[in-house]
Amino acid sequence: MRVLPFASALLVALAALPASAAIVWTGDFETGDLSQFNFVLNEDIDGNVYASAVQDLVLQGAYAARIELHNDAVWPNGLRRVELQHLPDAARTAEGATTCFAWSFQLPEALPEDPGHTLGYWESQNSYQQMMAFNTNGDDIRFITQQPSYTEHWNAQDVLTAGVWHRIAMCVLWSEGVGTVDVWFDGEQVVTEAEAKTLADGNPHFAQIGLLRGDVDYDGVPVIYIDDVLEGDAIEEVDPPDVPGGSESSGGEETGGSDGLDGTGDSGGGDASTTDASPSDSGPMASSESGSSPTTTDMGTGTALPDSSDGGDESGCGCRARGAAPASAWWMLVLAPFVRRARRTPASPC
Repeated sequence: MRVLPFASALLVALAALPASAAIVWTGDFETGDLSQFNFVLNEDIDGNVYASAVQDLVLQGAYAARIELHNDAVWPNGLRRVELQHLPDAARTAEGATTCFAWSFQLPEALPEDPGHTLGYWESQNSYQQMMAFNTNGDDIRFITQQPSYTEHWNAQDVLTAGVWHRIAMCVLWSEGVGTVDVWFDGEQVVTEAEAKTLADGNPHFAQIGLLRGDVDYDGVPVIYIDDVLEGDAIEEVDPPDVPGGSESSGGEETGGSDGLDGTGDSGGGDASTTDASPSDSGPMASSESGSSPTTTDMGTGTALPDSSDGGDESGCGCRARGAAPASAWWMLVLAPFVRRARRTPASPC
């Protein structure tokens, strides 16, 4: 009875604390398929499966996604692409909201220098304007934003090591005026509060990850494995330090401008338009059905394609901790002697 006044006062104080950050969506493939994602572009072509959940190479849990890009994986706009799409709740990409998003990937073999490929991007739904993206040439990677003008914020050479898990993480402050983007690569922050127009308009925005290139045939078949895709409120939730290839890995040499990113997507797989994605480009064009070239912005999916000419529904379980506990978790320890915990039955084998 002596501790009740103290415990009561403590509970009152705790009620005033802000809610801790949390993971709000998980794409860990532990369903054994790709159903956690809203849409899969070119999942199969004429019975040939180009995107699937597999068990031969995983980062966490029992499944990861395997994507392979063939020349016949052609979207109506001519782009070669196989991608997974995640559309957050509309409020999470509304004006003034902040979204943190991350995914891990492994390339069994290095990507070609030419043509270049895009690994991920953000795009507006319905209007299909790409806002930011990660483009590659060989083992180099760069992050760009598209509006109000094309800007390269980070460019790292010789960092996409084949056979190694890498992780890209970002937090985006959404705004039709001036938003900001922070980017981490293998646990190291490489872009800090890069300013850009991050919302194209009032439409929700979505992310697409996988492999994308321009209207270019290529003799090889690039392959990428993807795992542990997370959306959350804070970087500590989506990019925990225990992820392999994480906080102690180098982010590579930063040679770009200020800081930023770029992407493409398509909720229903919309039509495309193109724009020369050169540093002098003022942004995506407004048309939606023009042709595309190796250096384009896909307006049907909002994608800024690499410029090869200049080299340049929650389910499953991840059986590991998701980073450090929130700062407010200390109260659990304080109240532990006074609170009788209920026993929980695990929801899964993990």
